[in-house]
Amino acid sequence: MSRTEDTVVAPTRRSGRRVRIAAVVGATALLAGTFTYFNTDVFSADRICHGWATPDQVSDALGSGWGRVVASEDSSTTCSVRQESWLPGQSGKLLNLYVDTEEADFPFKDRVWEVSGSRHVMTGGTHGAYDDNGGWALLPQACTSTARGDGPQAVLHAAVTEGTSEGDAAGIGRLLASASQALTSGPDGCGTANSATTTTHYLAPSVLHDSDLDKVCGIPGFRLGKVTGSTGQKMQEQTTGTPAEGLYCDLTFEGDKEGPFARLAIVNDAWLVKPLKKRSFTRVDCDGRPAVFADDLRHWEPKERAARGLPDDAGLAKAFGDAAREALHCD
Repeated sequence: MSRTEDTVVAPTRRSGRRVRIAAVVGATALLAGTFTYFNTDVFSADRICHGWATPDQVSDALGSGWGRVVASEDSSTTCSVRQESWLPGQSGKLLNLYVDTEEADFPFKDRVWEVSGSRHVMTGGTHGAYDDNGGWALLPQACTSTARGDGPQAVLHAAVTEGTSEGDAAGIGRLLASASQALTSGPDGCGTANSATTTTHYLAPSVLHDSDLDKVCGIPGFRLGKVTGSTGQKMQEQTTGTPAEGLYCDLTFEGDKEGPFARLAIVNDAWLVKPLKKRSFTRVDCDGRPAVFADDLRHWEPKERAARGLPDDAGLAKAFGDAAREALHCD
């Protein structure tokens, strides 16, 4: 196991004259110097974690802050970065970065979607999703030979696993994009010739808001009528993207602690269409671009569904698909 630690340079001893001058400033200067010394991140390497990232990128993903930072390359496919704060009352953070394999349906495993309207989504040069707690990026199939596990899909994961505060979503997204490019480019990379040159596009989630029942998920013509929660709560939604660039939409009832009762998606990123090839979702061609209308729905008993004004699963999927097809002029 190799280990890269930060390097902290201690303050030099002042001359007698400087001490006398500093005495004029008094305790304030002393405290300021102590604060600066004990809370500065300094890495000794230009790149860490097998060369996947720079110290600044990891610091941004952790949410910056002050503290000693140590990077540990635990194996050829994993790296952990710990940031410890010397400020009283503040705990440190731990970020794990690792390459693993997943099943062929990742990130759309039934009832366990890893992409949704509440997460940021990356397309273009990098294909993945992330939030303040971490995220993932798909890697070329050739990368499975050097990843942990025996699944057919190689995936780069980042996770903030310790600490009282979360990481920074934007920083995590940039870290995933940079690290995946480092993994796939160069003579030792496992990607294609254009892996490191295609621009990554970042799609941010909306705030959770009340749904327009005549334009659900922002799709004209997607209507669900008078839908309410079991005690009359409003239906709410959170979305990432648009129908044209790829849309992920979570539907929930106000205050529902179980989370979304429906996750709907217009998937037109070829890398994300592939995991859906064995699922019985509607497949269309929209101006020469293949797309899939996917859904992940909570199970409702007929009485529960009727009490909320919801159609059955087939009816909900049809209402979504018909409106999406019309909005995108799909064949």
